[in-house]
Amino acid sequence: MRRLVTLRATAAIGAVALIASCTAQVTHAARKPAISPANGGIPPNITITPGSQIPPVSMPRMQPGLPAAIRLVTSDKHRFLALPSGRIKPVRQQHGNGQMLPPAGAFWVDARPTWVRVAGGHVEFGQGQTVVWRSRGTYNIATANSLWSDAYSPAGAAFQIGRRGPLYVAPSGGAERRVALGESADGWTRSGTLLTLGKEADGFAIRLRAANGSLVRTLATGLTTAEIDARADVGNNVLYLAHGTIWRTDGHDARAIASLSSLGFTSQVPSLYGIGGGLVEVLGRDWHDVILRGDGSVFAEPTPPPATGYAAFGVNVANSSGTTVAYEIIRESSWRATVYLLRAGETRGTPVLRVPHANPCDFPFSWHGSWLLYRSLDGSSYAIPSDGRRPLRLLGQINGERVSSARWA
Repeated sequence: MRRLVTLRATAAIGAVALIASCTAQVTHAARKPAISPANGGIPPNITITPGSQIPPVSMPRMQPGLPAAIRLVTSDKHRFLALPSGRIKPVRQQHGNGQMLPPAGAFWVDARPTWVRVAGGHVEFGQGQTVVWRSRGTYNIATANSLWSDAYSPAGAAFQIGRRGPLYVAPSGGAERRVALGESADGWTRSGTLLTLGKEADGFAIRLRAANGSLVRTLATGLTTAEIDARADVGNNVLYLAHGTIWRTDGHDARAIASLSSLGFTSQVPSLYGIGGGLVEVLGRDWHDVILRGDGSVFAEPTPPPATGYAAFGVNVANSSGTTVAYEIIRESSWRATVYLLRAGETRGTPVLRVPHANPCDFPFSWHGSWLLYRSLDGSSYAIPSDGRRPLRLLGQINGERVSSARWA
């Protein structure tokens, strides 16, 4: 779904709070002299190896020890692999800019690679150059801009015409039928049911519909905009707030897993974020932060920094096993970040990295097993083992070209 702007407008405010604009921050950080990323209260056994120690050869090497290859892209779009041996291997260049675009007149549906468009009055969903579903009926609309909401999965297709208009639902390969008026398609669950939102006299309603459009169950009614904004996907489930309680649904059944008051949220509606590993973050606007397991039990409750003087908190990412959570705290005066690893039952994470020129407006973390990849604003990246060993600093330049991105290969 693309156009429920009012329902998602505030959802991301809690995740990165009190930060300056990305443009202003980049300018500010670029003027500052380089600061050694070592010490600053971090134990000596995790001191970072400076990139300046890498010998200046035509094809540089880095310190060996990575658990897997990391793909590096330079500012000139040249691609390399940083291998566990420390060798830097050029990668054959791809034709074009490497970015996939939808066909003319189409829009992406939720996440790529599915798109939606209107052709000859028919609503079409497609992937790549292939139309995977086409409406049987024709509608008096010219483009997909007239669709207020849309959703597609192998289970079926759904679309709504106009903000208060009709919702149509079709099973996979089948014909659509009109099922409701003023009800929006929010997305398909992993179990093949459609989650919908409706505006009613007493607030919003969340419902589950089968692929043929029939009503499976009404999950909640009388919800506020803040409660609607707090939905999150966690594994195979959708978590949502309803009247002071966190609920979980697998697309068929629903059960309450925690009350907000028991977690310390008594005067505000928090946001929910799936952070990986089956964990969900419950984050308030005052940075009160609780991380829950899928069953509602508390994994950890990290202590936030003071409300003033710090620029980011609450951008948490868990490893795939859900045993360790990475987060950063950024000092507003210097844009210097400290990266922490948090484990079950802890209120304060273990510091594992300090870097200048932090980047709270960009998602910096990515896990590979027990290793964390962190990217900072100036393009330099660090591979951090979670067992206390020294982080490895990746190359900031290759053959005079700045490394602009890094990700696990």
